[in-house]
Amino acid sequence: MRNAHINLYESTTPDTTDWLSIEWKKVEKYVGKQQKRIYSAEKEGDTHKVRNIQRMLMRSRAVVMLAVRRVTQVNKGKRTPGIDGNVVLTNKEREKLVDKIMSRKIERHKPKPAYRKYIKKKSGKLRPLGIPAIIDRVYQEIVRIILEPQAEAQFEPTSYGFRPKRSVHDAIERIFHNIRGGVWIYAYEGDFVRQEVSLSSF
Repeated sequence: MRNAHINLYESTTPDTTDWLSIEWKKVEKYVGKQQKRIYSAEKEGDTHKVRNIQRMLMRSRAVVMLAVRRVTQVNKGKRTPGIDGNVVLTNKEREKLVDKIMSRKIERHKPKPAYRKYIKKKSGKLRPLGIPAIIDRVYQEIVRIILEPQAEAQFEPTSYGFRPKRSVHDAIERIFHNIRGGVWIYAYEGDFVRQEVSLSSF
């Protein structure tokens, strides 16, 4: 009974997806609530609880539907295909994609190579872009939804890069106020080495 409320949304969700009948406010509220639970558990140092909620969310139809919606309807690159040339533009295609992902195990997914494309920078140089296939972008979004609240609980309050509801303008404002107030003398800019995350722990 302890986790009965967790699966309340899942128990009322059909095995096949009807895109037009989805109540997105309820889906987002449900996912947001579980993200807050992950954040709180991480802050409390309860790793076991964090992993349990993450595993539950990874198998959640709500998360898959939300990820498909963001990748195929909301994001700017929704019409840009990956190396397989596939795009998902209709509600029927979105329904099939959700059902396809729900029938698989995420840890067994084998991503396709990213499609390499070059765009011109203001300097005239070419910037390489790696464009994943649509289904790979959906899996990436699922993992982001699950890992982001845990990462947010660990970040320093002074970090701004690639964090939700934070921008470069927020960082500039903090630097300006701290330097003007005499708190800082120097400000340094740099990059961090990327660390690979294994899904086997889920």
